[in-house]
Amino acid sequence: MKKIILFFLFLFPVLSLCHAQTVGLVLSGGGAKGIAHIGIIQALEENNVPIDYIAGTSMGAIVGALYAMGYTPSEMMELIKSPDFVSWSTGTMEEDYIYYFKKPDPTPEFASFKISLQDSSKITPHFLPQSLINPLPMNFAFMRIFAPYTAQSAGNFNNLFVPFRAVASDVYHKRPLILKNGDLGDAVRASMSFPFVFKPIEIDSVLVYDGGIYNNFPLDVMKDDFNPDIIIGSNVASAPEKPDENNLMAQIENMVMQKTDYNLDEKDGILLDFDLKEFGLLDFPKADAIFNIGYEKAETMIDSIKSRIPREVSTDTREMQRMIFKSKTPELIFNNITVEGGNHFQQNYIKRQFLPDEKDTTFTQEDVKRSYYKLLSDSKISDLIPHAIYNEKTGYFTLDLKAKIQDNIALGLGGYVSSGNTNQIYLGAKYRTLNLYPMDIEVSGQIGRAYNAGTASARFELPSHMPMYLKVIGSYSKKKYFESEKLFYTDESPTFIANAESYAKIRLGLPFLTTGKTELTVGYGLLSDNYYQSNVVDYSQTTSDKSNYKFLMGSLRFEKNTLNSFMFPVTGSSISVIGEAAYGKEYYYASNGKTRPKQSTDKAKHSWLQMTAQSQNYFGLTPKFTLGVRGELVLSSKSFFNNYTSTIIQAPAFTPTPHSKMVFNEAFRATQYIAAGILPIWHIINKLQLRTELYGFVPFYKIKSEKNTNKPYYGKFMRSFEYIGEIALVYDLPFASISIYVNKYSYPKDNWNFGVGLGFLLYNPKFLE
Repeated sequence: MKKIILFFLFLFPVLSLCHAQTVGLVLSGGGAKGIAHIGIIQALEENNVPIDYIAGTSMGAIVGALYAMGYTPSEMMELIKSPDFVSWSTGTMEEDYIYYFKKPDPTPEFASFKISLQDSSKITPHFLPQSLINPLPMNFAFMRIFAPYTAQSAGNFNNLFVPFRAVASDVYHKRPLILKNGDLGDAVRASMSFPFVFKPIEIDSVLVYDGGIYNNFPLDVMKDDFNPDIIIGSNVASAPEKPDENNLMAQIENMVMQKTDYNLDEKDGILLDFDLKEFGLLDFPKADAIFNIGYEKAETMIDSIKSRIPREVSTDTREMQRMIFKSKTPELIFNNITVEGGNHFQQNYIKRQFLPDEKDTTFTQEDVKRSYYKLLSDSKISDLIPHAIYNEKTGYFTLDLKAKIQDNIALGLGGYVSSGNTNQIYLGAKYRTLNLYPMDIEVSGQIGRAYNAGTASARFELPSHMPMYLKVIGSYSKKKYFESEKLFYTDESPTFIANAESYAKIRLGLPFLTTGKTELTVGYGLLSDNYYQSNVVDYSQTTSDKSNYKFLMGSLRFEKNTLNSFMFPVTGSSISVIGEAAYGKEYYYASNGKTRPKQSTDKAKHSWLQMTAQSQNYFGLTPKFTLGVRGELVLSSKSFFNNYTSTIIQAPAFTPTPHSKMVFNEAFRATQYIAAGILPIWHIINKLQLRTELYGFVPFYKIKSEKNTNKPYYGKFMRSFEYIGEIALVYDLPFASISIYVNKYSYPKDNWNFGVGLGFLLYNPKFLE
């Protein structure tokens, strides 16, 4: 009995010490390298090591906040490897949420100047994006993930599953900012806003940036705020190294990051230090490998850790505590919306996108997400920061939106520079309003040796229950094809063509699901072709033939598009189906060599129906390899025009590559054809791709020319096959694309082409598809 009493007397202080011991976990910043923190937490939990407090900077703040909210290591890894995380960590919009109906038509613009009507002296140039990663997907994701836990903790980070601190940087006052209360999502968002990579946010009317600028390892914060008995430190960062002149990110890091002391005194705790130089800040696709490094390092040190931390928390106890904590977390359901920024009409318009039907008293986070992306699709809002504010009485959230409206007037500059004849300068002006029923007015022009064009359009959203718009378009273009393009070597080919179009169209657009739209169009156009019908021509002594056309048209188009680029896409898909009817007259002016009559020598009426279907799909088979497939089908009842040359000029053309759009190749034109291609694409490094494209073209009936009369006739059914092969090295700059290409066409014989292009090549839509 005496021995038992002595045993308990000896055991009591030990038990008391174990019970009193508290453990703090400090997590450094380091971008994707911070995934190693999750591996450490996994090893600590498996070995029943308690974590009573947590503090982190940048990526350490993300991991720390998730753990403080009750996420398990496996749940954190599941989130980091999810498409949702990929979306907000790369700034890409999720395909299923892109509201194609509201997206503006693409332009060859690579720089813009915004002018505010409220202050006409305010002109804001935009050559580069304000941040490397688009913040809009992140804005919504952070509200969705963190808002319920902000509500449960009443904005006090001590009330989380594990008390938590995040560190941000107030660069105006040149000091670290310790975040211990408020909106949890804002705290994490601020802590990881690395300059030029992520756009900063405002807290208390001050822009705040990545906490690593002043304190990338918040050991002092852990001591000052929690004073635990022992600290476990995880450092995945290192002091910035001497930057290389070719490494812009390293230069920026050296400019903004202050020196941080990553040492942890042995008396204060245990430091797990990592050398992860092989991984970059944005290497999130390598999450599993980074996690394993953290886990294995912690496992090798677990005996040392447990010798310093005798206290244990069993898995069952921890899971029970998590379950109780999470059971008190409110579900993210909204019943109200408030908007800050913009005028009264703009605020009402924004509200209407989220609450189109006033009878709906509540709406879910999925409803909010679709409306959020829908609202941002037309680029009239430069920033939209959502917050969810909890009402304890109702149990619902109020969606609070802080909106920044784009300036009304925008001037655009762009174009395309190539090694061939197609060199363009693009100038555009837009006037945009965001009111109860928005309006867009655009005027643009392109100037070049081979192509000149001008377009004016006005788009109005109609006051109807179903979203729809009315668009009025006026367009003029003139395109020249030169003999120097090397595609006019045989007797049957025209040596020079000038094609001009003037038209007016009225278009009614309606949405189709989220990523598609339907357009009904009617129009009237004047078309004119000037051409030579022989390649043996003395241009100074010879006048070209001419064909004029006056047409009425009507079309119905269905289009769905989630491609990430209109020139060199590597993700997404598109499908377009157009049914078109045309009616009009042809006027032919035949040259007698030196002169051309003022009156048409031949008139004819034409009418036809046409269906055009196009499809593109890109499949990311591995992180480094994408396979694209492309198809096109044209069916038409169009009859022949006066001669072979006029017929082939007005025939639909298959032009899948930028170079094929610049040149005239009669072998890839027909009134009915099917074409397909495969596109193996290798991603060499970020933004640099080696793009291979191989296409086959089969006209149902090839259009041929009678040698003596130059009259067109059809060849035999599917007796012709042509191909295009191209290899291009493409680098995507933030504002344009650079490409170096070599290609081969099956016709004419030995037709190889090599060239360089910079910018965006985009012609006005043709009057007839």
